[in-house]
Amino acid sequence: MRTILRWRFLLGLGALLASVDAAGGEPPSSGTATPSRAPIEKIAEGKFRIGNAILEKTSETLRIPAKVNMTKGMIELVACASGGKLHESIFLAHIEPYHLHLALLLMGLKPKGGVQFQGDATTPEGDRVVVFVEYQNTRRRVEDYIWDLHARQPMERTEWVFAGSKFINGEYGAQLTRTLMTTYHDPYTIIDNPLPTGADDEVYEVNTRVVPPVGTTVTLVIRPARVVAGQGGKK
Repeated sequence: MRTILRWRFLLGLGALLASVDAAGGEPPSSGTATPSRAPIEKIAEGKFRIGNAILEKTSETLRIPAKVNMTKGMIELVACASGGKLHESIFLAHIEPYHLHLALLLMGLKPKGGVQFQGDATTPEGDRVVVFVEYQNTRRRVEDYIWDLHARQPMERTEWVFAGSKFINGEYGAQLTRTLMTTYHDPYTIIDNPLPTGADDEVYEVNTRVVPPVGTTVTLVIRPARVVAGQGGKK
């Protein structure tokens, strides 16, 4: 049964990506049946809505609506979806985990394997992304919102890993755990921390110096690391 559920997920994902290829690299204008029946809608030339996220194909930019969930305390997650580990996540992102995974695939990114267990010292593998937070017409690297207790400064800037989630009893793990992006290595996250600090759950807390009040609306912006590097590291 586990194998069947997993193959249904992968086949649904493959069917949707095949339909994108058949359309000349553009997602179809209406939803395609997938395990979570993700709607994909063209809203402008080169611009698509995937669930609540907006994908701009030309600039290779993914925008996800979110809000501030914590303003102090230890964290293990940068962001989770509703129903996730809100007690240790800076942001609550208004997106289904499956939609995030799908959007990253449509950006041409590939997961190559996450860690085996929480706190695993192994470096997760996969294509790299740079993540920003937009708030009141300003954009900052997401690392600025994370305080490194050992280094006594904001988290070292890094290129995060699109690891992709493992499955739980044949089902997509991130969809069940609602985990999107973690500072502490997690086998069920979609985007993981590549730094050695990812193996320690007592390194990071919310950077109270920059985070706005709980409930503040923000936008999480994800771009392929190769694109940002090609622009000289610019936003």
